[in-house]
Amino acid sequence: MGRLQDKVAIITGAGSGIGRASALRFAREGARVVVADLNGEGAAAVVAEIEQEGGVGLALTIDVAVESQLKTMVDTAIDTYGELHILFNNACNTDPVMSKKDSDFFTFDAEVFHHRMQTNVLAGVLAARFAMPHMLERGSGCILFTSSSSSLKGEVAQFSYGATKAAVNWYVQTLAATFGKQGIRCNGIVPGVIRTAGMEMWATDAMKDAFLDMHQSPRLGLPEDIAAMATFLASDEAAFTNGALYYVDGGINCTTPMVPAVRKFLQ
Repeated sequence: MGRLQDKVAIITGAGSGIGRASALRFAREGARVVVADLNGEGAAAVVAEIEQEGGVGLALTIDVAVESQLKTMVDTAIDTYGELHILFNNACNTDPVMSKKDSDFFTFDAEVFHHRMQTNVLAGVLAARFAMPHMLERGSGCILFTSSSSSLKGEVAQFSYGATKAAVNWYVQTLAATFGKQGIRCNGIVPGVIRTAGMEMWATDAMKDAFLDMHQSPRLGLPEDIAAMATFLASDEAAFTNGALYYVDGGINCTTPMVPAVRKFLQ
């Protein structure tokens, strides 16, 4: 028996990166997984991987910035599998064009802010709103959000992105407080630097070395590291975890800013 045996899970942004790794891990643990992604071909490819391993999955092309599509996503999961146990709000706007616009405070772009808030925050809140009645009817459910280390401290770029992830943290705790007594758990995962395909495209070797220097770990993170935490939080083993932010960050957030410099001095 897997840790998620016979559970039904929706994962957004599941066509690549953290979402893909989580979909594969959930399926290996016995879940039936709705793989939702803006890239329908990517979602279908992940489901093909799941099925090749003997698992069960359903690919949906979903733009999480469109409210009606979020409702369709939840309704399709219920219509297909008859129930819903886990909603993992992982989809995130990392569009490189928007990221470039977001890199200078004096060119702060309200359109970028609103679109990132729509995708990174409101999408997960609305998806939870659509999923919640089914979970409340059964008296249990798990909602997860992917947050970011950018939500925890000040930044010198990505002025919209970090703000949206800080809002995610608030909703994690608020949904837990509002519905915890009714059996619904809501938790967030705070990654460090994760070597997704997107990260590999924009990060130079020098940047990767600098990022590694900030971590208290011999390597940077992998999507599978986040998937492992998501699997635990979605399982019955985490029945008493609610309203928390779990750092899966290689220790990047556990030190004072001086540590990398002091470490070099001591060496």
